Amino acid sequence: MKHAFLISAALLAVLGSCEPADPSAQNVVLVTIDTLRADRLSAHGFERDATPRLDAFAEEGVLFERAYSHAPFTAPAHASLFTSLVTRSHGVETWGRQLDPELPELFGLYRAAGYRTGAFFNHPGLVASKLLHSVDHAELRTFEPAEDTVSGFLDWAGSSSRRFVAWVHLWEVHRPYGFRSWRAEHLRQQVKRESLELVYAEGPWGGSHDPLVGRTEAFYNLNAERLARPKATSTGERVLDAADLSYLEDRYDNAVRAADAGFGALVDGLRSAGLLDSTLVVVTSDHGEALTERSACLFTHDPFLTEETLRVPLIMRFPNARFAGSRVGDLVRGVDVLPTLLEFSGLSAPAGLQGRSLLPLVRGESLPEALLFAQTQTRHAKEVLEHSDEPQLEFRQALISGYHKLIHDRSTDTYTLYDLERDPGETRNLASDPDSARLFERLLAELKAVRESYPLREAFGTSTPEDQALLDSIGYTGDE
Repeated sequence: MKHAFLISAALLAVLGSCEPADPSAQNVVLVTIDTLRADRLSAHGFERDATPRLDAFAEEGVLFERAYSHAPFTAPAHASLFTSLVTRSHGVETWGRQLDPELPELFGLYRAAGYRTGAFFNHPGLVASKLLHSVDHAELRTFEPAEDTVSGFLDWAGSSSRRFVAWVHLWEVHRPYGFRSWRAEHLRQQVKRESLELVYAEGPWGGSHDPLVGRTEAFYNLNAERLARPKATSTGERVLDAADLSYLEDRYDNAVRAADAGFGALVDGLRSAGLLDSTLVVVTSDHGEALTERSACLFTHDPFLTEETLRVPLIMRFPNARFAGSRVGDLVRGVDVLPTLLEFSGLSAPAGLQGRSLLPLVRGESLPEALLFAQTQTRHAKEVLEHSDEPQLEFRQALISGYHKLIHDRSTDTYTLYDLERDPGETRNLASDPDSARLFERLLAELKAVRESYPLREAFGTSTPEDQALLDSIGYTGDE
């Protein structure tokens, strides 16, 4: 059974300066594949054939080789994509915080220009962040496979000849990799599903292992204490071994392959309907995932500002496959997506956006080097022992300038500095290296200047009791 709801809103007041789109302007579709690392695409050099459809799509479009998110978890990252504001400026810092409906954002800007607006997603937690104030039609398909979400979008896209802007979100890659029975005992009543099953059959990797490994939250966010605890498997309670950890990585790649197939169904559907060559299709991710790279915590994303959590795919296919096969090596950011869409559609960007259009780079022109400011602020400190007298709060900020990254842990007032060109795995902290002292001071000054240049916005509101219960039930807030 499909679970859909209609979101309607009164017409918004004028949000900044938004000129009417040219009558010949095209449709726009923004696809986000949750938790997808850039380095899992063969187009980025991955050895497994996990993304054949995304790779083929890149051959028809423009691949941005160094694209970054501003936050390693879903709500703030999407808020940045929709508003072209970094986390501290849109206020959705954690789960349970809501977006101010007065902020100019993707759907309101296009709606004011006469476009139909639609949102199709299977992540229940996004409802609580109130990112869809100005969406005409939204469908939440909790626990439905990607193809069902895509089918809902295609039905809507073909239901009218009016131009549209749509967001399609696919949740397959998120933990527990491949399963949609996450926290099933809590969510079953809310989504009214009598049975929950795998989104896909066993994939090409790791299929012979115990299928119960990875089924529940107990197999994720593993710090040293949690890793040492026995887990329920088909052979009884036991501590995970190396084969189990390898299998969890395999499950991640299988989940990527499932999401890739869902994305391929979207492209095929647009092509069959004759809409592909009148539509700008952009695909990216909200964040990546740390697998076994960070011993402090395995199989998670929100604590870290490392490459595997912040670096995401970004591919744009223009109508008639213009610019097909192009690659852009400049650093680009989530806040750059909205200005790019607006320029493509002939709409003026409202004042205050913190990103810039990437169309000059697409056309082969140059832009000044961009700085990436990222932040994570979560209510569960997943790297520390969960038994503590005081509640833990992770609060870290990072700056990427060129190929150098400085991370400031504001909870402990400590720094890490990495040379991403020489040390892409971020294994050597240069913050206290005497030879890097001048570089450290420069990046520290840049981080402080960038941080102060972005206005601080308090959260507009907090979740309703119903939304909070949902967030608690899926492990995003409250006690784990």
